[in-house]
Amino acid sequence: MSIEIITVLYFLCLFFGLFLGLPVALGLGGTAVLFAAIFEPRSLLAIPSAFYYTPWNEVLVTVPLFLFMGSLIRFSGIAEAAYDAVYKIIGHIHGGLAMGTIAVCTIFAAITGITPPATITMGQIAYPSMMKYNYHRGIAIGSIGAGGALGALIPPSVPFIFYGLLAKVSIGGLFLGGVLPGLMLALFYMVYVGVRCRIQPHMGPAIPAGENFSVREKLHALLNIWPFMVLVFIVLGTIWGGLATPSEAAAFGATGALAINIVYRKLTWQVLRDSLESTIKLAGMGFYILIGANIYLNIFNSLGCQKLVTSLVLGMPGGEMGILLMMMCIILLLGMVMDDWAIIMLCTPLYIPIINELGVDKLWFGVLFIVNIQIAYLTPPFGFVLFWIKSVLPPDVSMGDVYKSVGPFIVLQMIGLVLVFIFPQIALWLPSLMN
Repeated sequence: MSIEIITVLYFLCLFFGLFLGLPVALGLGGTAVLFAAIFEPRSLLAIPSAFYYTPWNEVLVTVPLFLFMGSLIRFSGIAEAAYDAVYKIIGHIHGGLAMGTIAVCTIFAAITGITPPATITMGQIAYPSMMKYNYHRGIAIGSIGAGGALGALIPPSVPFIFYGLLAKVSIGGLFLGGVLPGLMLALFYMVYVGVRCRIQPHMGPAIPAGENFSVREKLHALLNIWPFMVLVFIVLGTIWGGLATPSEAAAFGATGALAINIVYRKLTWQVLRDSLESTIKLAGMGFYILIGANIYLNIFNSLGCQKLVTSLVLGMPGGEMGILLMMMCIILLLGMVMDDWAIIMLCTPLYIPIINELGVDKLWFGVLFIVNIQIAYLTPPFGFVLFWIKSVLPPDVSMGDVYKSVGPFIVLQMIGLVLVFIFPQIALWLPSLMN
């Protein structure tokens, strides 16, 4: 059988398994074992070693530590203090609560590294508050979804960790590369909400004049969000200043989150148990997907499929720009049917040899990759954030309502992706300061 047919069947078998509902790790590993047994039995020897060497990579220690830090913040209820500050400071302007929700999600993203905590927490806190003040459902849901998706982009981003591990790129550099694109998108979302609610006041009414707060109350509320600022400084400040590696910064951040919970008297056995349970589940899922992806790609290489894919892609018309656009389109399409970790672990090893041949900066490409991933989070029909939002909203909110609410924010995400593509310095400026 020709290598071209084997390559096509290899991908089709994987997607067929995922379509049937197989876990991603099993779909990746199972496909590899099947094809290795049929076409290259000797390559089966690489499978046991993948179970051994993959989890022992020292970079991976950052994943459970960042997840634990985010879980402690999420389950402790400290996020409520941040939203209360937003409510008091900018709730009096049209769209203020929605803009504040995006701001809190941005800060939350800088602590958790993944999207579920901000999405679920703000869905439970912000949505009822906005509905109480007669916000339009689309603005309320859209701001929560778009803000929550920033967890994939703003450091400490777990997707960046997995990409950096597979692409052999500095994790600290990737973290800094995601800062400006993430803040740029957050600003886009808030400007859109503010302008639209100014033009259409019924979309985001201001809180009643009788509920305005004094300057003293606003300052007091602002001081209550110090834990967020401390954690952001501990994690990003130590990396930026060269005082710690990402792994060490993750340990500092987890310790800081634990200390903050103790200071706030929020550290109960239930909070600790829930945080550890969430961390173990998410980290275990990520590690098994990574093992499955390594097995899948080891067999892919041993069959000779990688050389075929690389040569075909490099021979496409349109040159470097055409190839990069094709890659971005594939990531976006995969995001409609697969979760982000699976896309990163499947596409990164396939793309990196092509990127190396083109001479493209892998750090810049990684930022483009993750910006695209967070677009996929909001893109129907599969977008993960859409289902997380739906899971915490009242029963009267249909999936159709959720789909419609994120449309304008997807357009803004696309604009952000195009800007990073056209102006690479948006992603590369901060990392360049480290050199």
